[in-house]
Amino acid sequence: MGLHRTRRLPRHWGMDLRPVRLTLAAGLGFSVLRAVLQWIAPLPLKLVFDSVLANHPLPGFLSWLPTNKDHRLLSLCAGMMLIAAVLSVSSYGANALLANAGQRVVFELRCRLFRHIVTQSQRFHQRQAVGDLLSRLGGDVQAMQGVVINVVPVVVENSITVAGMVVIMLVLDWRFSLLAVALLPLLWWVVRHYLAAIKAAQRTARRSEGQAIATAQNTLTSVTVVQAFGAEGAEADRYAGLAQRSLSASGRSVVLQARFTPLVTAVMTTATALVVFFGAEQVLARRLTPGDLLVFTSYFRGMYSPARQLAKLAGTLGRGQASAERVAEILAAEEHLPQVRGARRLRRVRGGLLFDDVSFSHPDLPEAISHASLSIQPGETHALVGATGSGKSTLLRLVPRFADPQQGRILLDGVDLRALDLAWLRSHIALVPQEMALLRPTVWENICFGSPLATRARAIAAARQVGVHEVLSALRDGYDTEVGEGGSGLSGGQRQCVAIARAMVRNAPIILLDEPTTGLDATTESTVLEALRRLTEGRTTLLVSHQLAAVHDADRITVLAGGRVVEQGSHLELLGAGRAYSALHRSFGAARNGATPLPNPNRRTAGMRRR
Repeated sequence: MGLHRTRRLPRHWGMDLRPVRLTLAAGLGFSVLRAVLQWIAPLPLKLVFDSVLANHPLPGFLSWLPTNKDHRLLSLCAGMMLIAAVLSVSSYGANALLANAGQRVVFELRCRLFRHIVTQSQRFHQRQAVGDLLSRLGGDVQAMQGVVINVVPVVVENSITVAGMVVIMLVLDWRFSLLAVALLPLLWWVVRHYLAAIKAAQRTARRSEGQAIATAQNTLTSVTVVQAFGAEGAEADRYAGLAQRSLSASGRSVVLQARFTPLVTAVMTTATALVVFFGAEQVLARRLTPGDLLVFTSYFRGMYSPARQLAKLAGTLGRGQASAERVAEILAAEEHLPQVRGARRLRRVRGGLLFDDVSFSHPDLPEAISHASLSIQPGETHALVGATGSGKSTLLRLVPRFADPQQGRILLDGVDLRALDLAWLRSHIALVPQEMALLRPTVWENICFGSPLATRARAIAAARQVGVHEVLSALRDGYDTEVGEGGSGLSGGQRQCVAIARAMVRNAPIILLDEPTTGLDATTESTVLEALRRLTEGRTTLLVSHQLAAVHDADRITVLAGGRVVEQGSHLELLGAGRAYSALHRSFGAARNGATPLPNPNRRTAGMRRR
């Protein structure tokens, strides 16, 4: 989805293990205890064969055991039961503690991934599909959690156990030990080959699943349009095609695992047969005791056990590895806007803005803004007008640094925006967009969004200040009305009222209005315009509008064409000049489009209109 695929985790992938270090240490302690117990578990049975059923003497360190064979058998059986009991307790402790620590690490990873995503630049989010990002946050992290819980404890346990068993086998008989590991290279090749193939299949499955989720998300958020154009069947087929691709890849993974498990079993069975055959010959030649052969066989099976368990968990491991790569792709994406060291915070914001020879272009697209220069005085209402695609909204979005210009600079009260702390800068700007995003369950919580200290009472007070209290209190549950997914429970005018009240709660000195009255009926538009008049009073306001009649009372109007500033002045000055603005005015016609002027409370010229 636009990201360079990486096979290696980024350097900053490592997680902070300090919060779980005690849990990890305890889990590893239980794992070591379990490994030690597995090393000695076969010894009582060896002694039963050698020193009870046969007449081999006890090792010196066990000379304290009873000489009577019946009593000795009881003691050895009791020892076997004790080892089994302690082994069960240590297994429970190791699995529970390591799984708990793993879940905590994955939880931290999920939170870190989400934080990383939401702090990326607008360019990153324009390029990425929301559904695919949700797939990485959900399914991919969940698959990684499966590895941490099911695979990591197995790997930790077996690594310690096998290391000890190999050492013990070499001490007992190094020649016989070399025979026991003769087929390990073949087993290693089988494991490596099939794990790589399963991982590749799971990588395709996870990618296709992410694309399917992205398609579903796009369709469901645009379901009205889908139904209006009768495209339900086509969208369902498109989703089914992507889901089928994921299913096919998952099916390949299942087939590979189905082959993998019997192959591992076959290699292990062959190796076991070789060990038993040559070991029995050694026993018959009296070079080994039956108990020694039993210990060798037990250790041998324990040494090959990790491969058998890995075969059972191959699907889980493959999904986890493929998912880890997808998560790593996002974490490797660093598209934050740059912050200078020691970024500034102004003591007082007056609100003066200066665009100085600004040029900006999106990747692989023609220049959106070309050498634009304009000055906005503190407390002034400045309108940007022009045809669709002229660069109005792009210029407005440079103020909160959703992107930085490739050339020129933008100054706030004489200071370059890039020299200011980004979070501080945005906290002094309130945006009222054309399409209002509602992110909280209720109306009052949406009004307080972005103002953590605001309360329900403050939300209601802000609505009263801008004159939309009646509109919002008339909702089904008033300010406690749930807005629905993306605000679907409110009309366009109601959403704009929430947006204006939100901007008032923020109490920012700079207001950005991006087509705030588009699509509203005359009555709702009148309410919204009055609310905007109250909101913008005494504040620097940058207004973007297609409706020329809505900007008549702006202190200053800038006309854009093809990303360039072609004209500036007041409404009357620009009409009198008879150039671009006058042509736009004739083309759109305030009388024809029926738009209502946006009242400007900041103008002090005589005869200005106030609504």
